[in-house]
Amino acid sequence: MSIVKSPSRILFVLPNDYLGGAEQVLKMISNQFKGSNVTIYFLTAKKTNAWEAIGIDKEIVYSKYQNQYFGAIAWCLSLLFKSHNKKYTYIFTSHVFVTGLIGILIRIGLINKQYFIGRESTHIFKRFKGYKLWLYKMMYKYGYSALDLLICQTDTMKEELVKALPYLEKKINLKVIPNPIDLKNIKISEDIDFHHKNEKYIVSAGRLIPEKGFNLLIKVFNELKKEQTDIKLIILGEGPEGNKLKELIEKYNLKEDVILKGFVPNVYPYFQYAQVCVVSSYVEGFPNVLLQMMAKNTKVVSTNCAGGIDQIEGVFLSEVNNKLDLKKKIDLALISNTIDNRYIFDTYLHNRSIEKFMEKIYSALKLKTN
Repeated sequence: MSIVKSPSRILFVLPNDYLGGAEQVLKMISNQFKGSNVTIYFLTAKKTNAWEAIGIDKEIVYSKYQNQYFGAIAWCLSLLFKSHNKKYTYIFTSHVFVTGLIGILIRIGLINKQYFIGRESTHIFKRFKGYKLWLYKMMYKYGYSALDLLICQTDTMKEELVKALPYLEKKINLKVIPNPIDLKNIKISEDIDFHHKNEKYIVSAGRLIPEKGFNLLIKVFNELKKEQTDIKLIILGEGPEGNKLKELIEKYNLKEDVILKGFVPNVYPYFQYAQVCVVSSYVEGFPNVLLQMMAKNTKVVSTNCAGGIDQIEGVFLSEVNNKLDLKKKIDLALISNTIDNRYIFDTYLHNRSIEKFMEKIYSALKLKTN
């Protein structure tokens, strides 16, 4: 069986429309199917405008529910009472609950597909416990067998998944395909209005959740500020930890120096003009924002929060959850001549292009179907 590279119908299913790392990857993939019938389905009601510019050739469907589980139940019921369900050439997911749900619906015949591709978005067995971990284990057990391809971001992620669920590798096509970056779409918008252009600042970005380590970064910045009084910290993103981070900022009397920008549709000007870009996470599948920072800046600091980061030449690597070491690496980045990193980073990013990512998906599916 040959791979259909210009399919007629593709479905992307996500829990919500927040544009985190996993969602950005699915958004990049969706943009590779120009002229196809693409549906992007969210299990929750609209919360952001992050998908507004996805293109008029794509159908975006929102649930009316705020809770993804209620949205999933409602969607399942709607499929149950349809006389004829569409057949999709490709279905893409990137969240364990959603992947498991789609797999179950495929197995009981409520969704028809040619190829079902799932992507692991995080280290489930590190991040979750209790009822949520039990639920995810059930999704792995009953839904994942419908997958034609399961993508792990790193070797470490695959090893941890196989160790926790040894049966999985025997049942499905499990491949390591590193996260992509869409180099063609990385561009500075009209930066005449970018008013931070001439300021001295450090930048970080991501969903405001505990795993991103923004609390650690603010503590590090508090120490850095004592030595460099003219520098600021800008954090891009929104999320449930916002109020806690504001309290921490007030505790250190940094209200004028730490800026929580919220959701920013174009992060690249912030990365380009920063003195240093920082990834402060405690744990990641692989931080896509690291690739974005490398595309626009040669001074990039990251904690060793995911497999493979320690192999990237030119990145200033810090220990995870180590305030002293993170400050040391930021200080070092600030004073270092990193001009050679431009060529090093560009070469590395070229090998992670979205086009090469898609080629690896097609190759993995062809190996399975031939």
